Amino acid sequence: MRIIGLSPKGVFSGFETSFFGALRAQGAELEAVSIESPAFKVLCTVAAVHPVKRTWGLRRDRLYFLSPEGFRIKSGMAAAAVGRLQGRHDLIYQVGSLWNPIPRQGTSLPLVLQVDYTTVLANRRGAEWKVGNKRWLDFWLAAERRLYEEAAIVLTTTENARRSILDDYGIAPDHVVTVGAGVSPPYGGPENGGPENSGPEGCRFPDYDGRRILFVGKGFKGKGLDTLLAAFQRVREKIPGARLTVVGPTQPVSGDHVDYLGRIADRNAVRELYYRHAVFAMPSLFEPLGQVFLEAMACKLPCIGTTLDAMPEMILDGRTGYTIEPGNAEMLAGHLVRLLENPDLARQMGTAGYELLGERFTWRTVGDAIMRECRKTLTAEQRGQRKEA
Repeated sequence: MRIIGLSPKGVFSGFETSFFGALRAQGAELEAVSIESPAFKVLCTVAAVHPVKRTWGLRRDRLYFLSPEGFRIKSGMAAAAVGRLQGRHDLIYQVGSLWNPIPRQGTSLPLVLQVDYTTVLANRRGAEWKVGNKRWLDFWLAAERRLYEEAAIVLTTTENARRSILDDYGIAPDHVVTVGAGVSPPYGGPENGGPENSGPEGCRFPDYDGRRILFVGKGFKGKGLDTLLAAFQRVREKIPGARLTVVGPTQPVSGDHVDYLGRIADRNAVRELYYRHAVFAMPSLFEPLGQVFLEAMACKLPCIGTTLDAMPEMILDGRTGYTIEPGNAEMLAGHLVRLLENPDLARQMGTAGYELLGERFTWRTVGDAIMRECRKTLTAEQRGQRKEA
């Protein structure tokens, strides 16, 4: 099967390369095309100028990724790529809904669209990439609906995203399929060096006796770090020796027994941090998927998230960790104390999470599911062409 793979660059936590790799592992011949407009990004940079560097960057990214003009420019680039390559390929596989790749004159290639979140969900949760401008919001809702309708099939990473596409956009249930996502190296997990192929990760366990809590996330309030810091103060009243490690936010965090490490680019170094802790907690207010939860599960850490978005799909409450009501520091503190005071329980939940990862969240499983839907799509297209003939 010959596939045109369309994606932005570095937008979905590297997922685009993982999805493409999963398809190649299934035998697909995939030609990857990154849809980027350096010239438009320069214009956005100039238009977004602000004395505070971080604010400048956020304003630039909003213009580049969320403006209707950006959608139109990238749609034109994607359509041009499809027109140039379609004679040598069987279908289009696109990661994300940041543009519509179908040329105005149409194409003979079916579009398989991979989605992890929707504009409706982003605005409902107050995500950092929510569309606040009403004109922009109306544009995006219409553009997404049209894209979902024009795709031969829409694949989602989570059931949360699938439900939004069905309920919020009115797309037919048989037109949207959840295929999931996996954890990527250097994390072990059952497919990257786990127990069934005698790799070292299957025999390794975190420091459940260490009474250390780990947070990994790029945001602050949106990722629930304020709730975690409040909960940690309660934890220390019960367990004075407990420590909290914070990785990711650019905004420094301080406090007794709080270790702020900032951004860490080395993925191997972050993996080692997972193993030095007893529990992973990120009580996020929005989470399209939450790759960090999968990473923690790969290292056999029990996880604590919230009941929002896709987190309950990854964290089985009471089995692989806990999900709390968003913002509930008291409930979070209670679960943290329970796990820190009971290393055997932490180990039991961490092991269950690792097993769940092997059952549902491997790129081998995801690639198989995507390829199955691609084959169905091609078969349906071929049947339709024969009927027309």
